[in-house]
Amino acid sequence: GTRTAGGVAGLVVTAAVVAGCGQPTTPSTEVSGPLTDGLAQVVQLAAQRAAVSDQVAAAKFGTGQPVTDPDREAVVVAEARAQAGRDGVDPEWVARVVADQIAASTRVQNDLLQQWTEHPDSRPAERPDLALVRPEITRISNALVHALKVAEPARAQANCSSRLASVVQEQSRALDGIHAAALERAVRSVCDDAPN
Repeated sequence: GTRTAGGVAGLVVTAAVVAGCGQPTTPSTEVSGPLTDGLAQVVQLAAQRAAVSDQVAAAKFGTGQPVTDPDREAVVVAEARAQAGRDGVDPEWVARVVADQIAASTRVQNDLLQQWTEHPDSRPAERPDLALVRPEITRISNALVHALKVAEPARAQANCSSRLASVVQEQSRALDGIHAAALERAVRSVCDDAPN
């Protein structure tokens, strides 16, 4: 993998397995408390999703395949909404958060494709099979619905955004600029008091 992909993939065990490089580290959980724990799960999963986006970008690089896939994205959001309904979580909230994950992933892919075009020495050595990457994205999306259920009590709290920002800041210490920006984008709809 590249320096960028390797650094982020080392963040989480699953991402490291998908990327095939780096040694996993334990995400920091300095910010704690019952309300923050649910938010921390959401942020960690969003970071995993951003890391897996490296593999999606590598699969598409040089193929002419578009970054966005509206049909596939609609299926992902619909599946998350349906699971939220089964799990007793607000489906519209879950749909918004999952849509944010997709927007963040799109941002990572576009940034990496541009980087690899401008700096050929940073290009990935291999082209992953997108069909093998997608199940990991599905796993993260399913886990995200469960994490949002845990985070739901924190959602409407007056300090939700400040707690969330603390967790994001802590998680971002292990990320480069591309993935830190994507993580912020990915959690935009988590708190009710957050600007949309």
